[in-house]
Amino acid sequence: MTNMRSVSVRARLREGALTLLAITALVSILYSVDPRVRDTVTGVFTGASPSNVTRVSTQLTAETSKMVRNAHDQAVQNAAITGFVSTAGLLLLFMLKT
Repeated sequence: MTNMRSVSVRARLREGALTLLAITALVSILYSVDPRVRDTVTGVFTGASPSNVTRVSTQLTAETSKMVRNAHDQAVQNAAITGFVSTAGLLLLFMLKT
């Protein structure tokens, strides 16, 4: 029983490390491609005052909620194609898993 628990912890750590690696790669790509991201990140790390970090955090929260709202609106406007693509993706996942 203890061996199964340690495997589960190892799997969780591995998944966490992979997620962190993927997020780091995404931010690195965005940093190198988008000058807005580069300016924001440079501004946060060069003048890392609490007010700067709070301002950037607020902007990030606002942008994230805007993206989620836009994705929801697009999904509602294109409900039929969204359902079809979701179902196709789920079927593809099941086909690849078996």
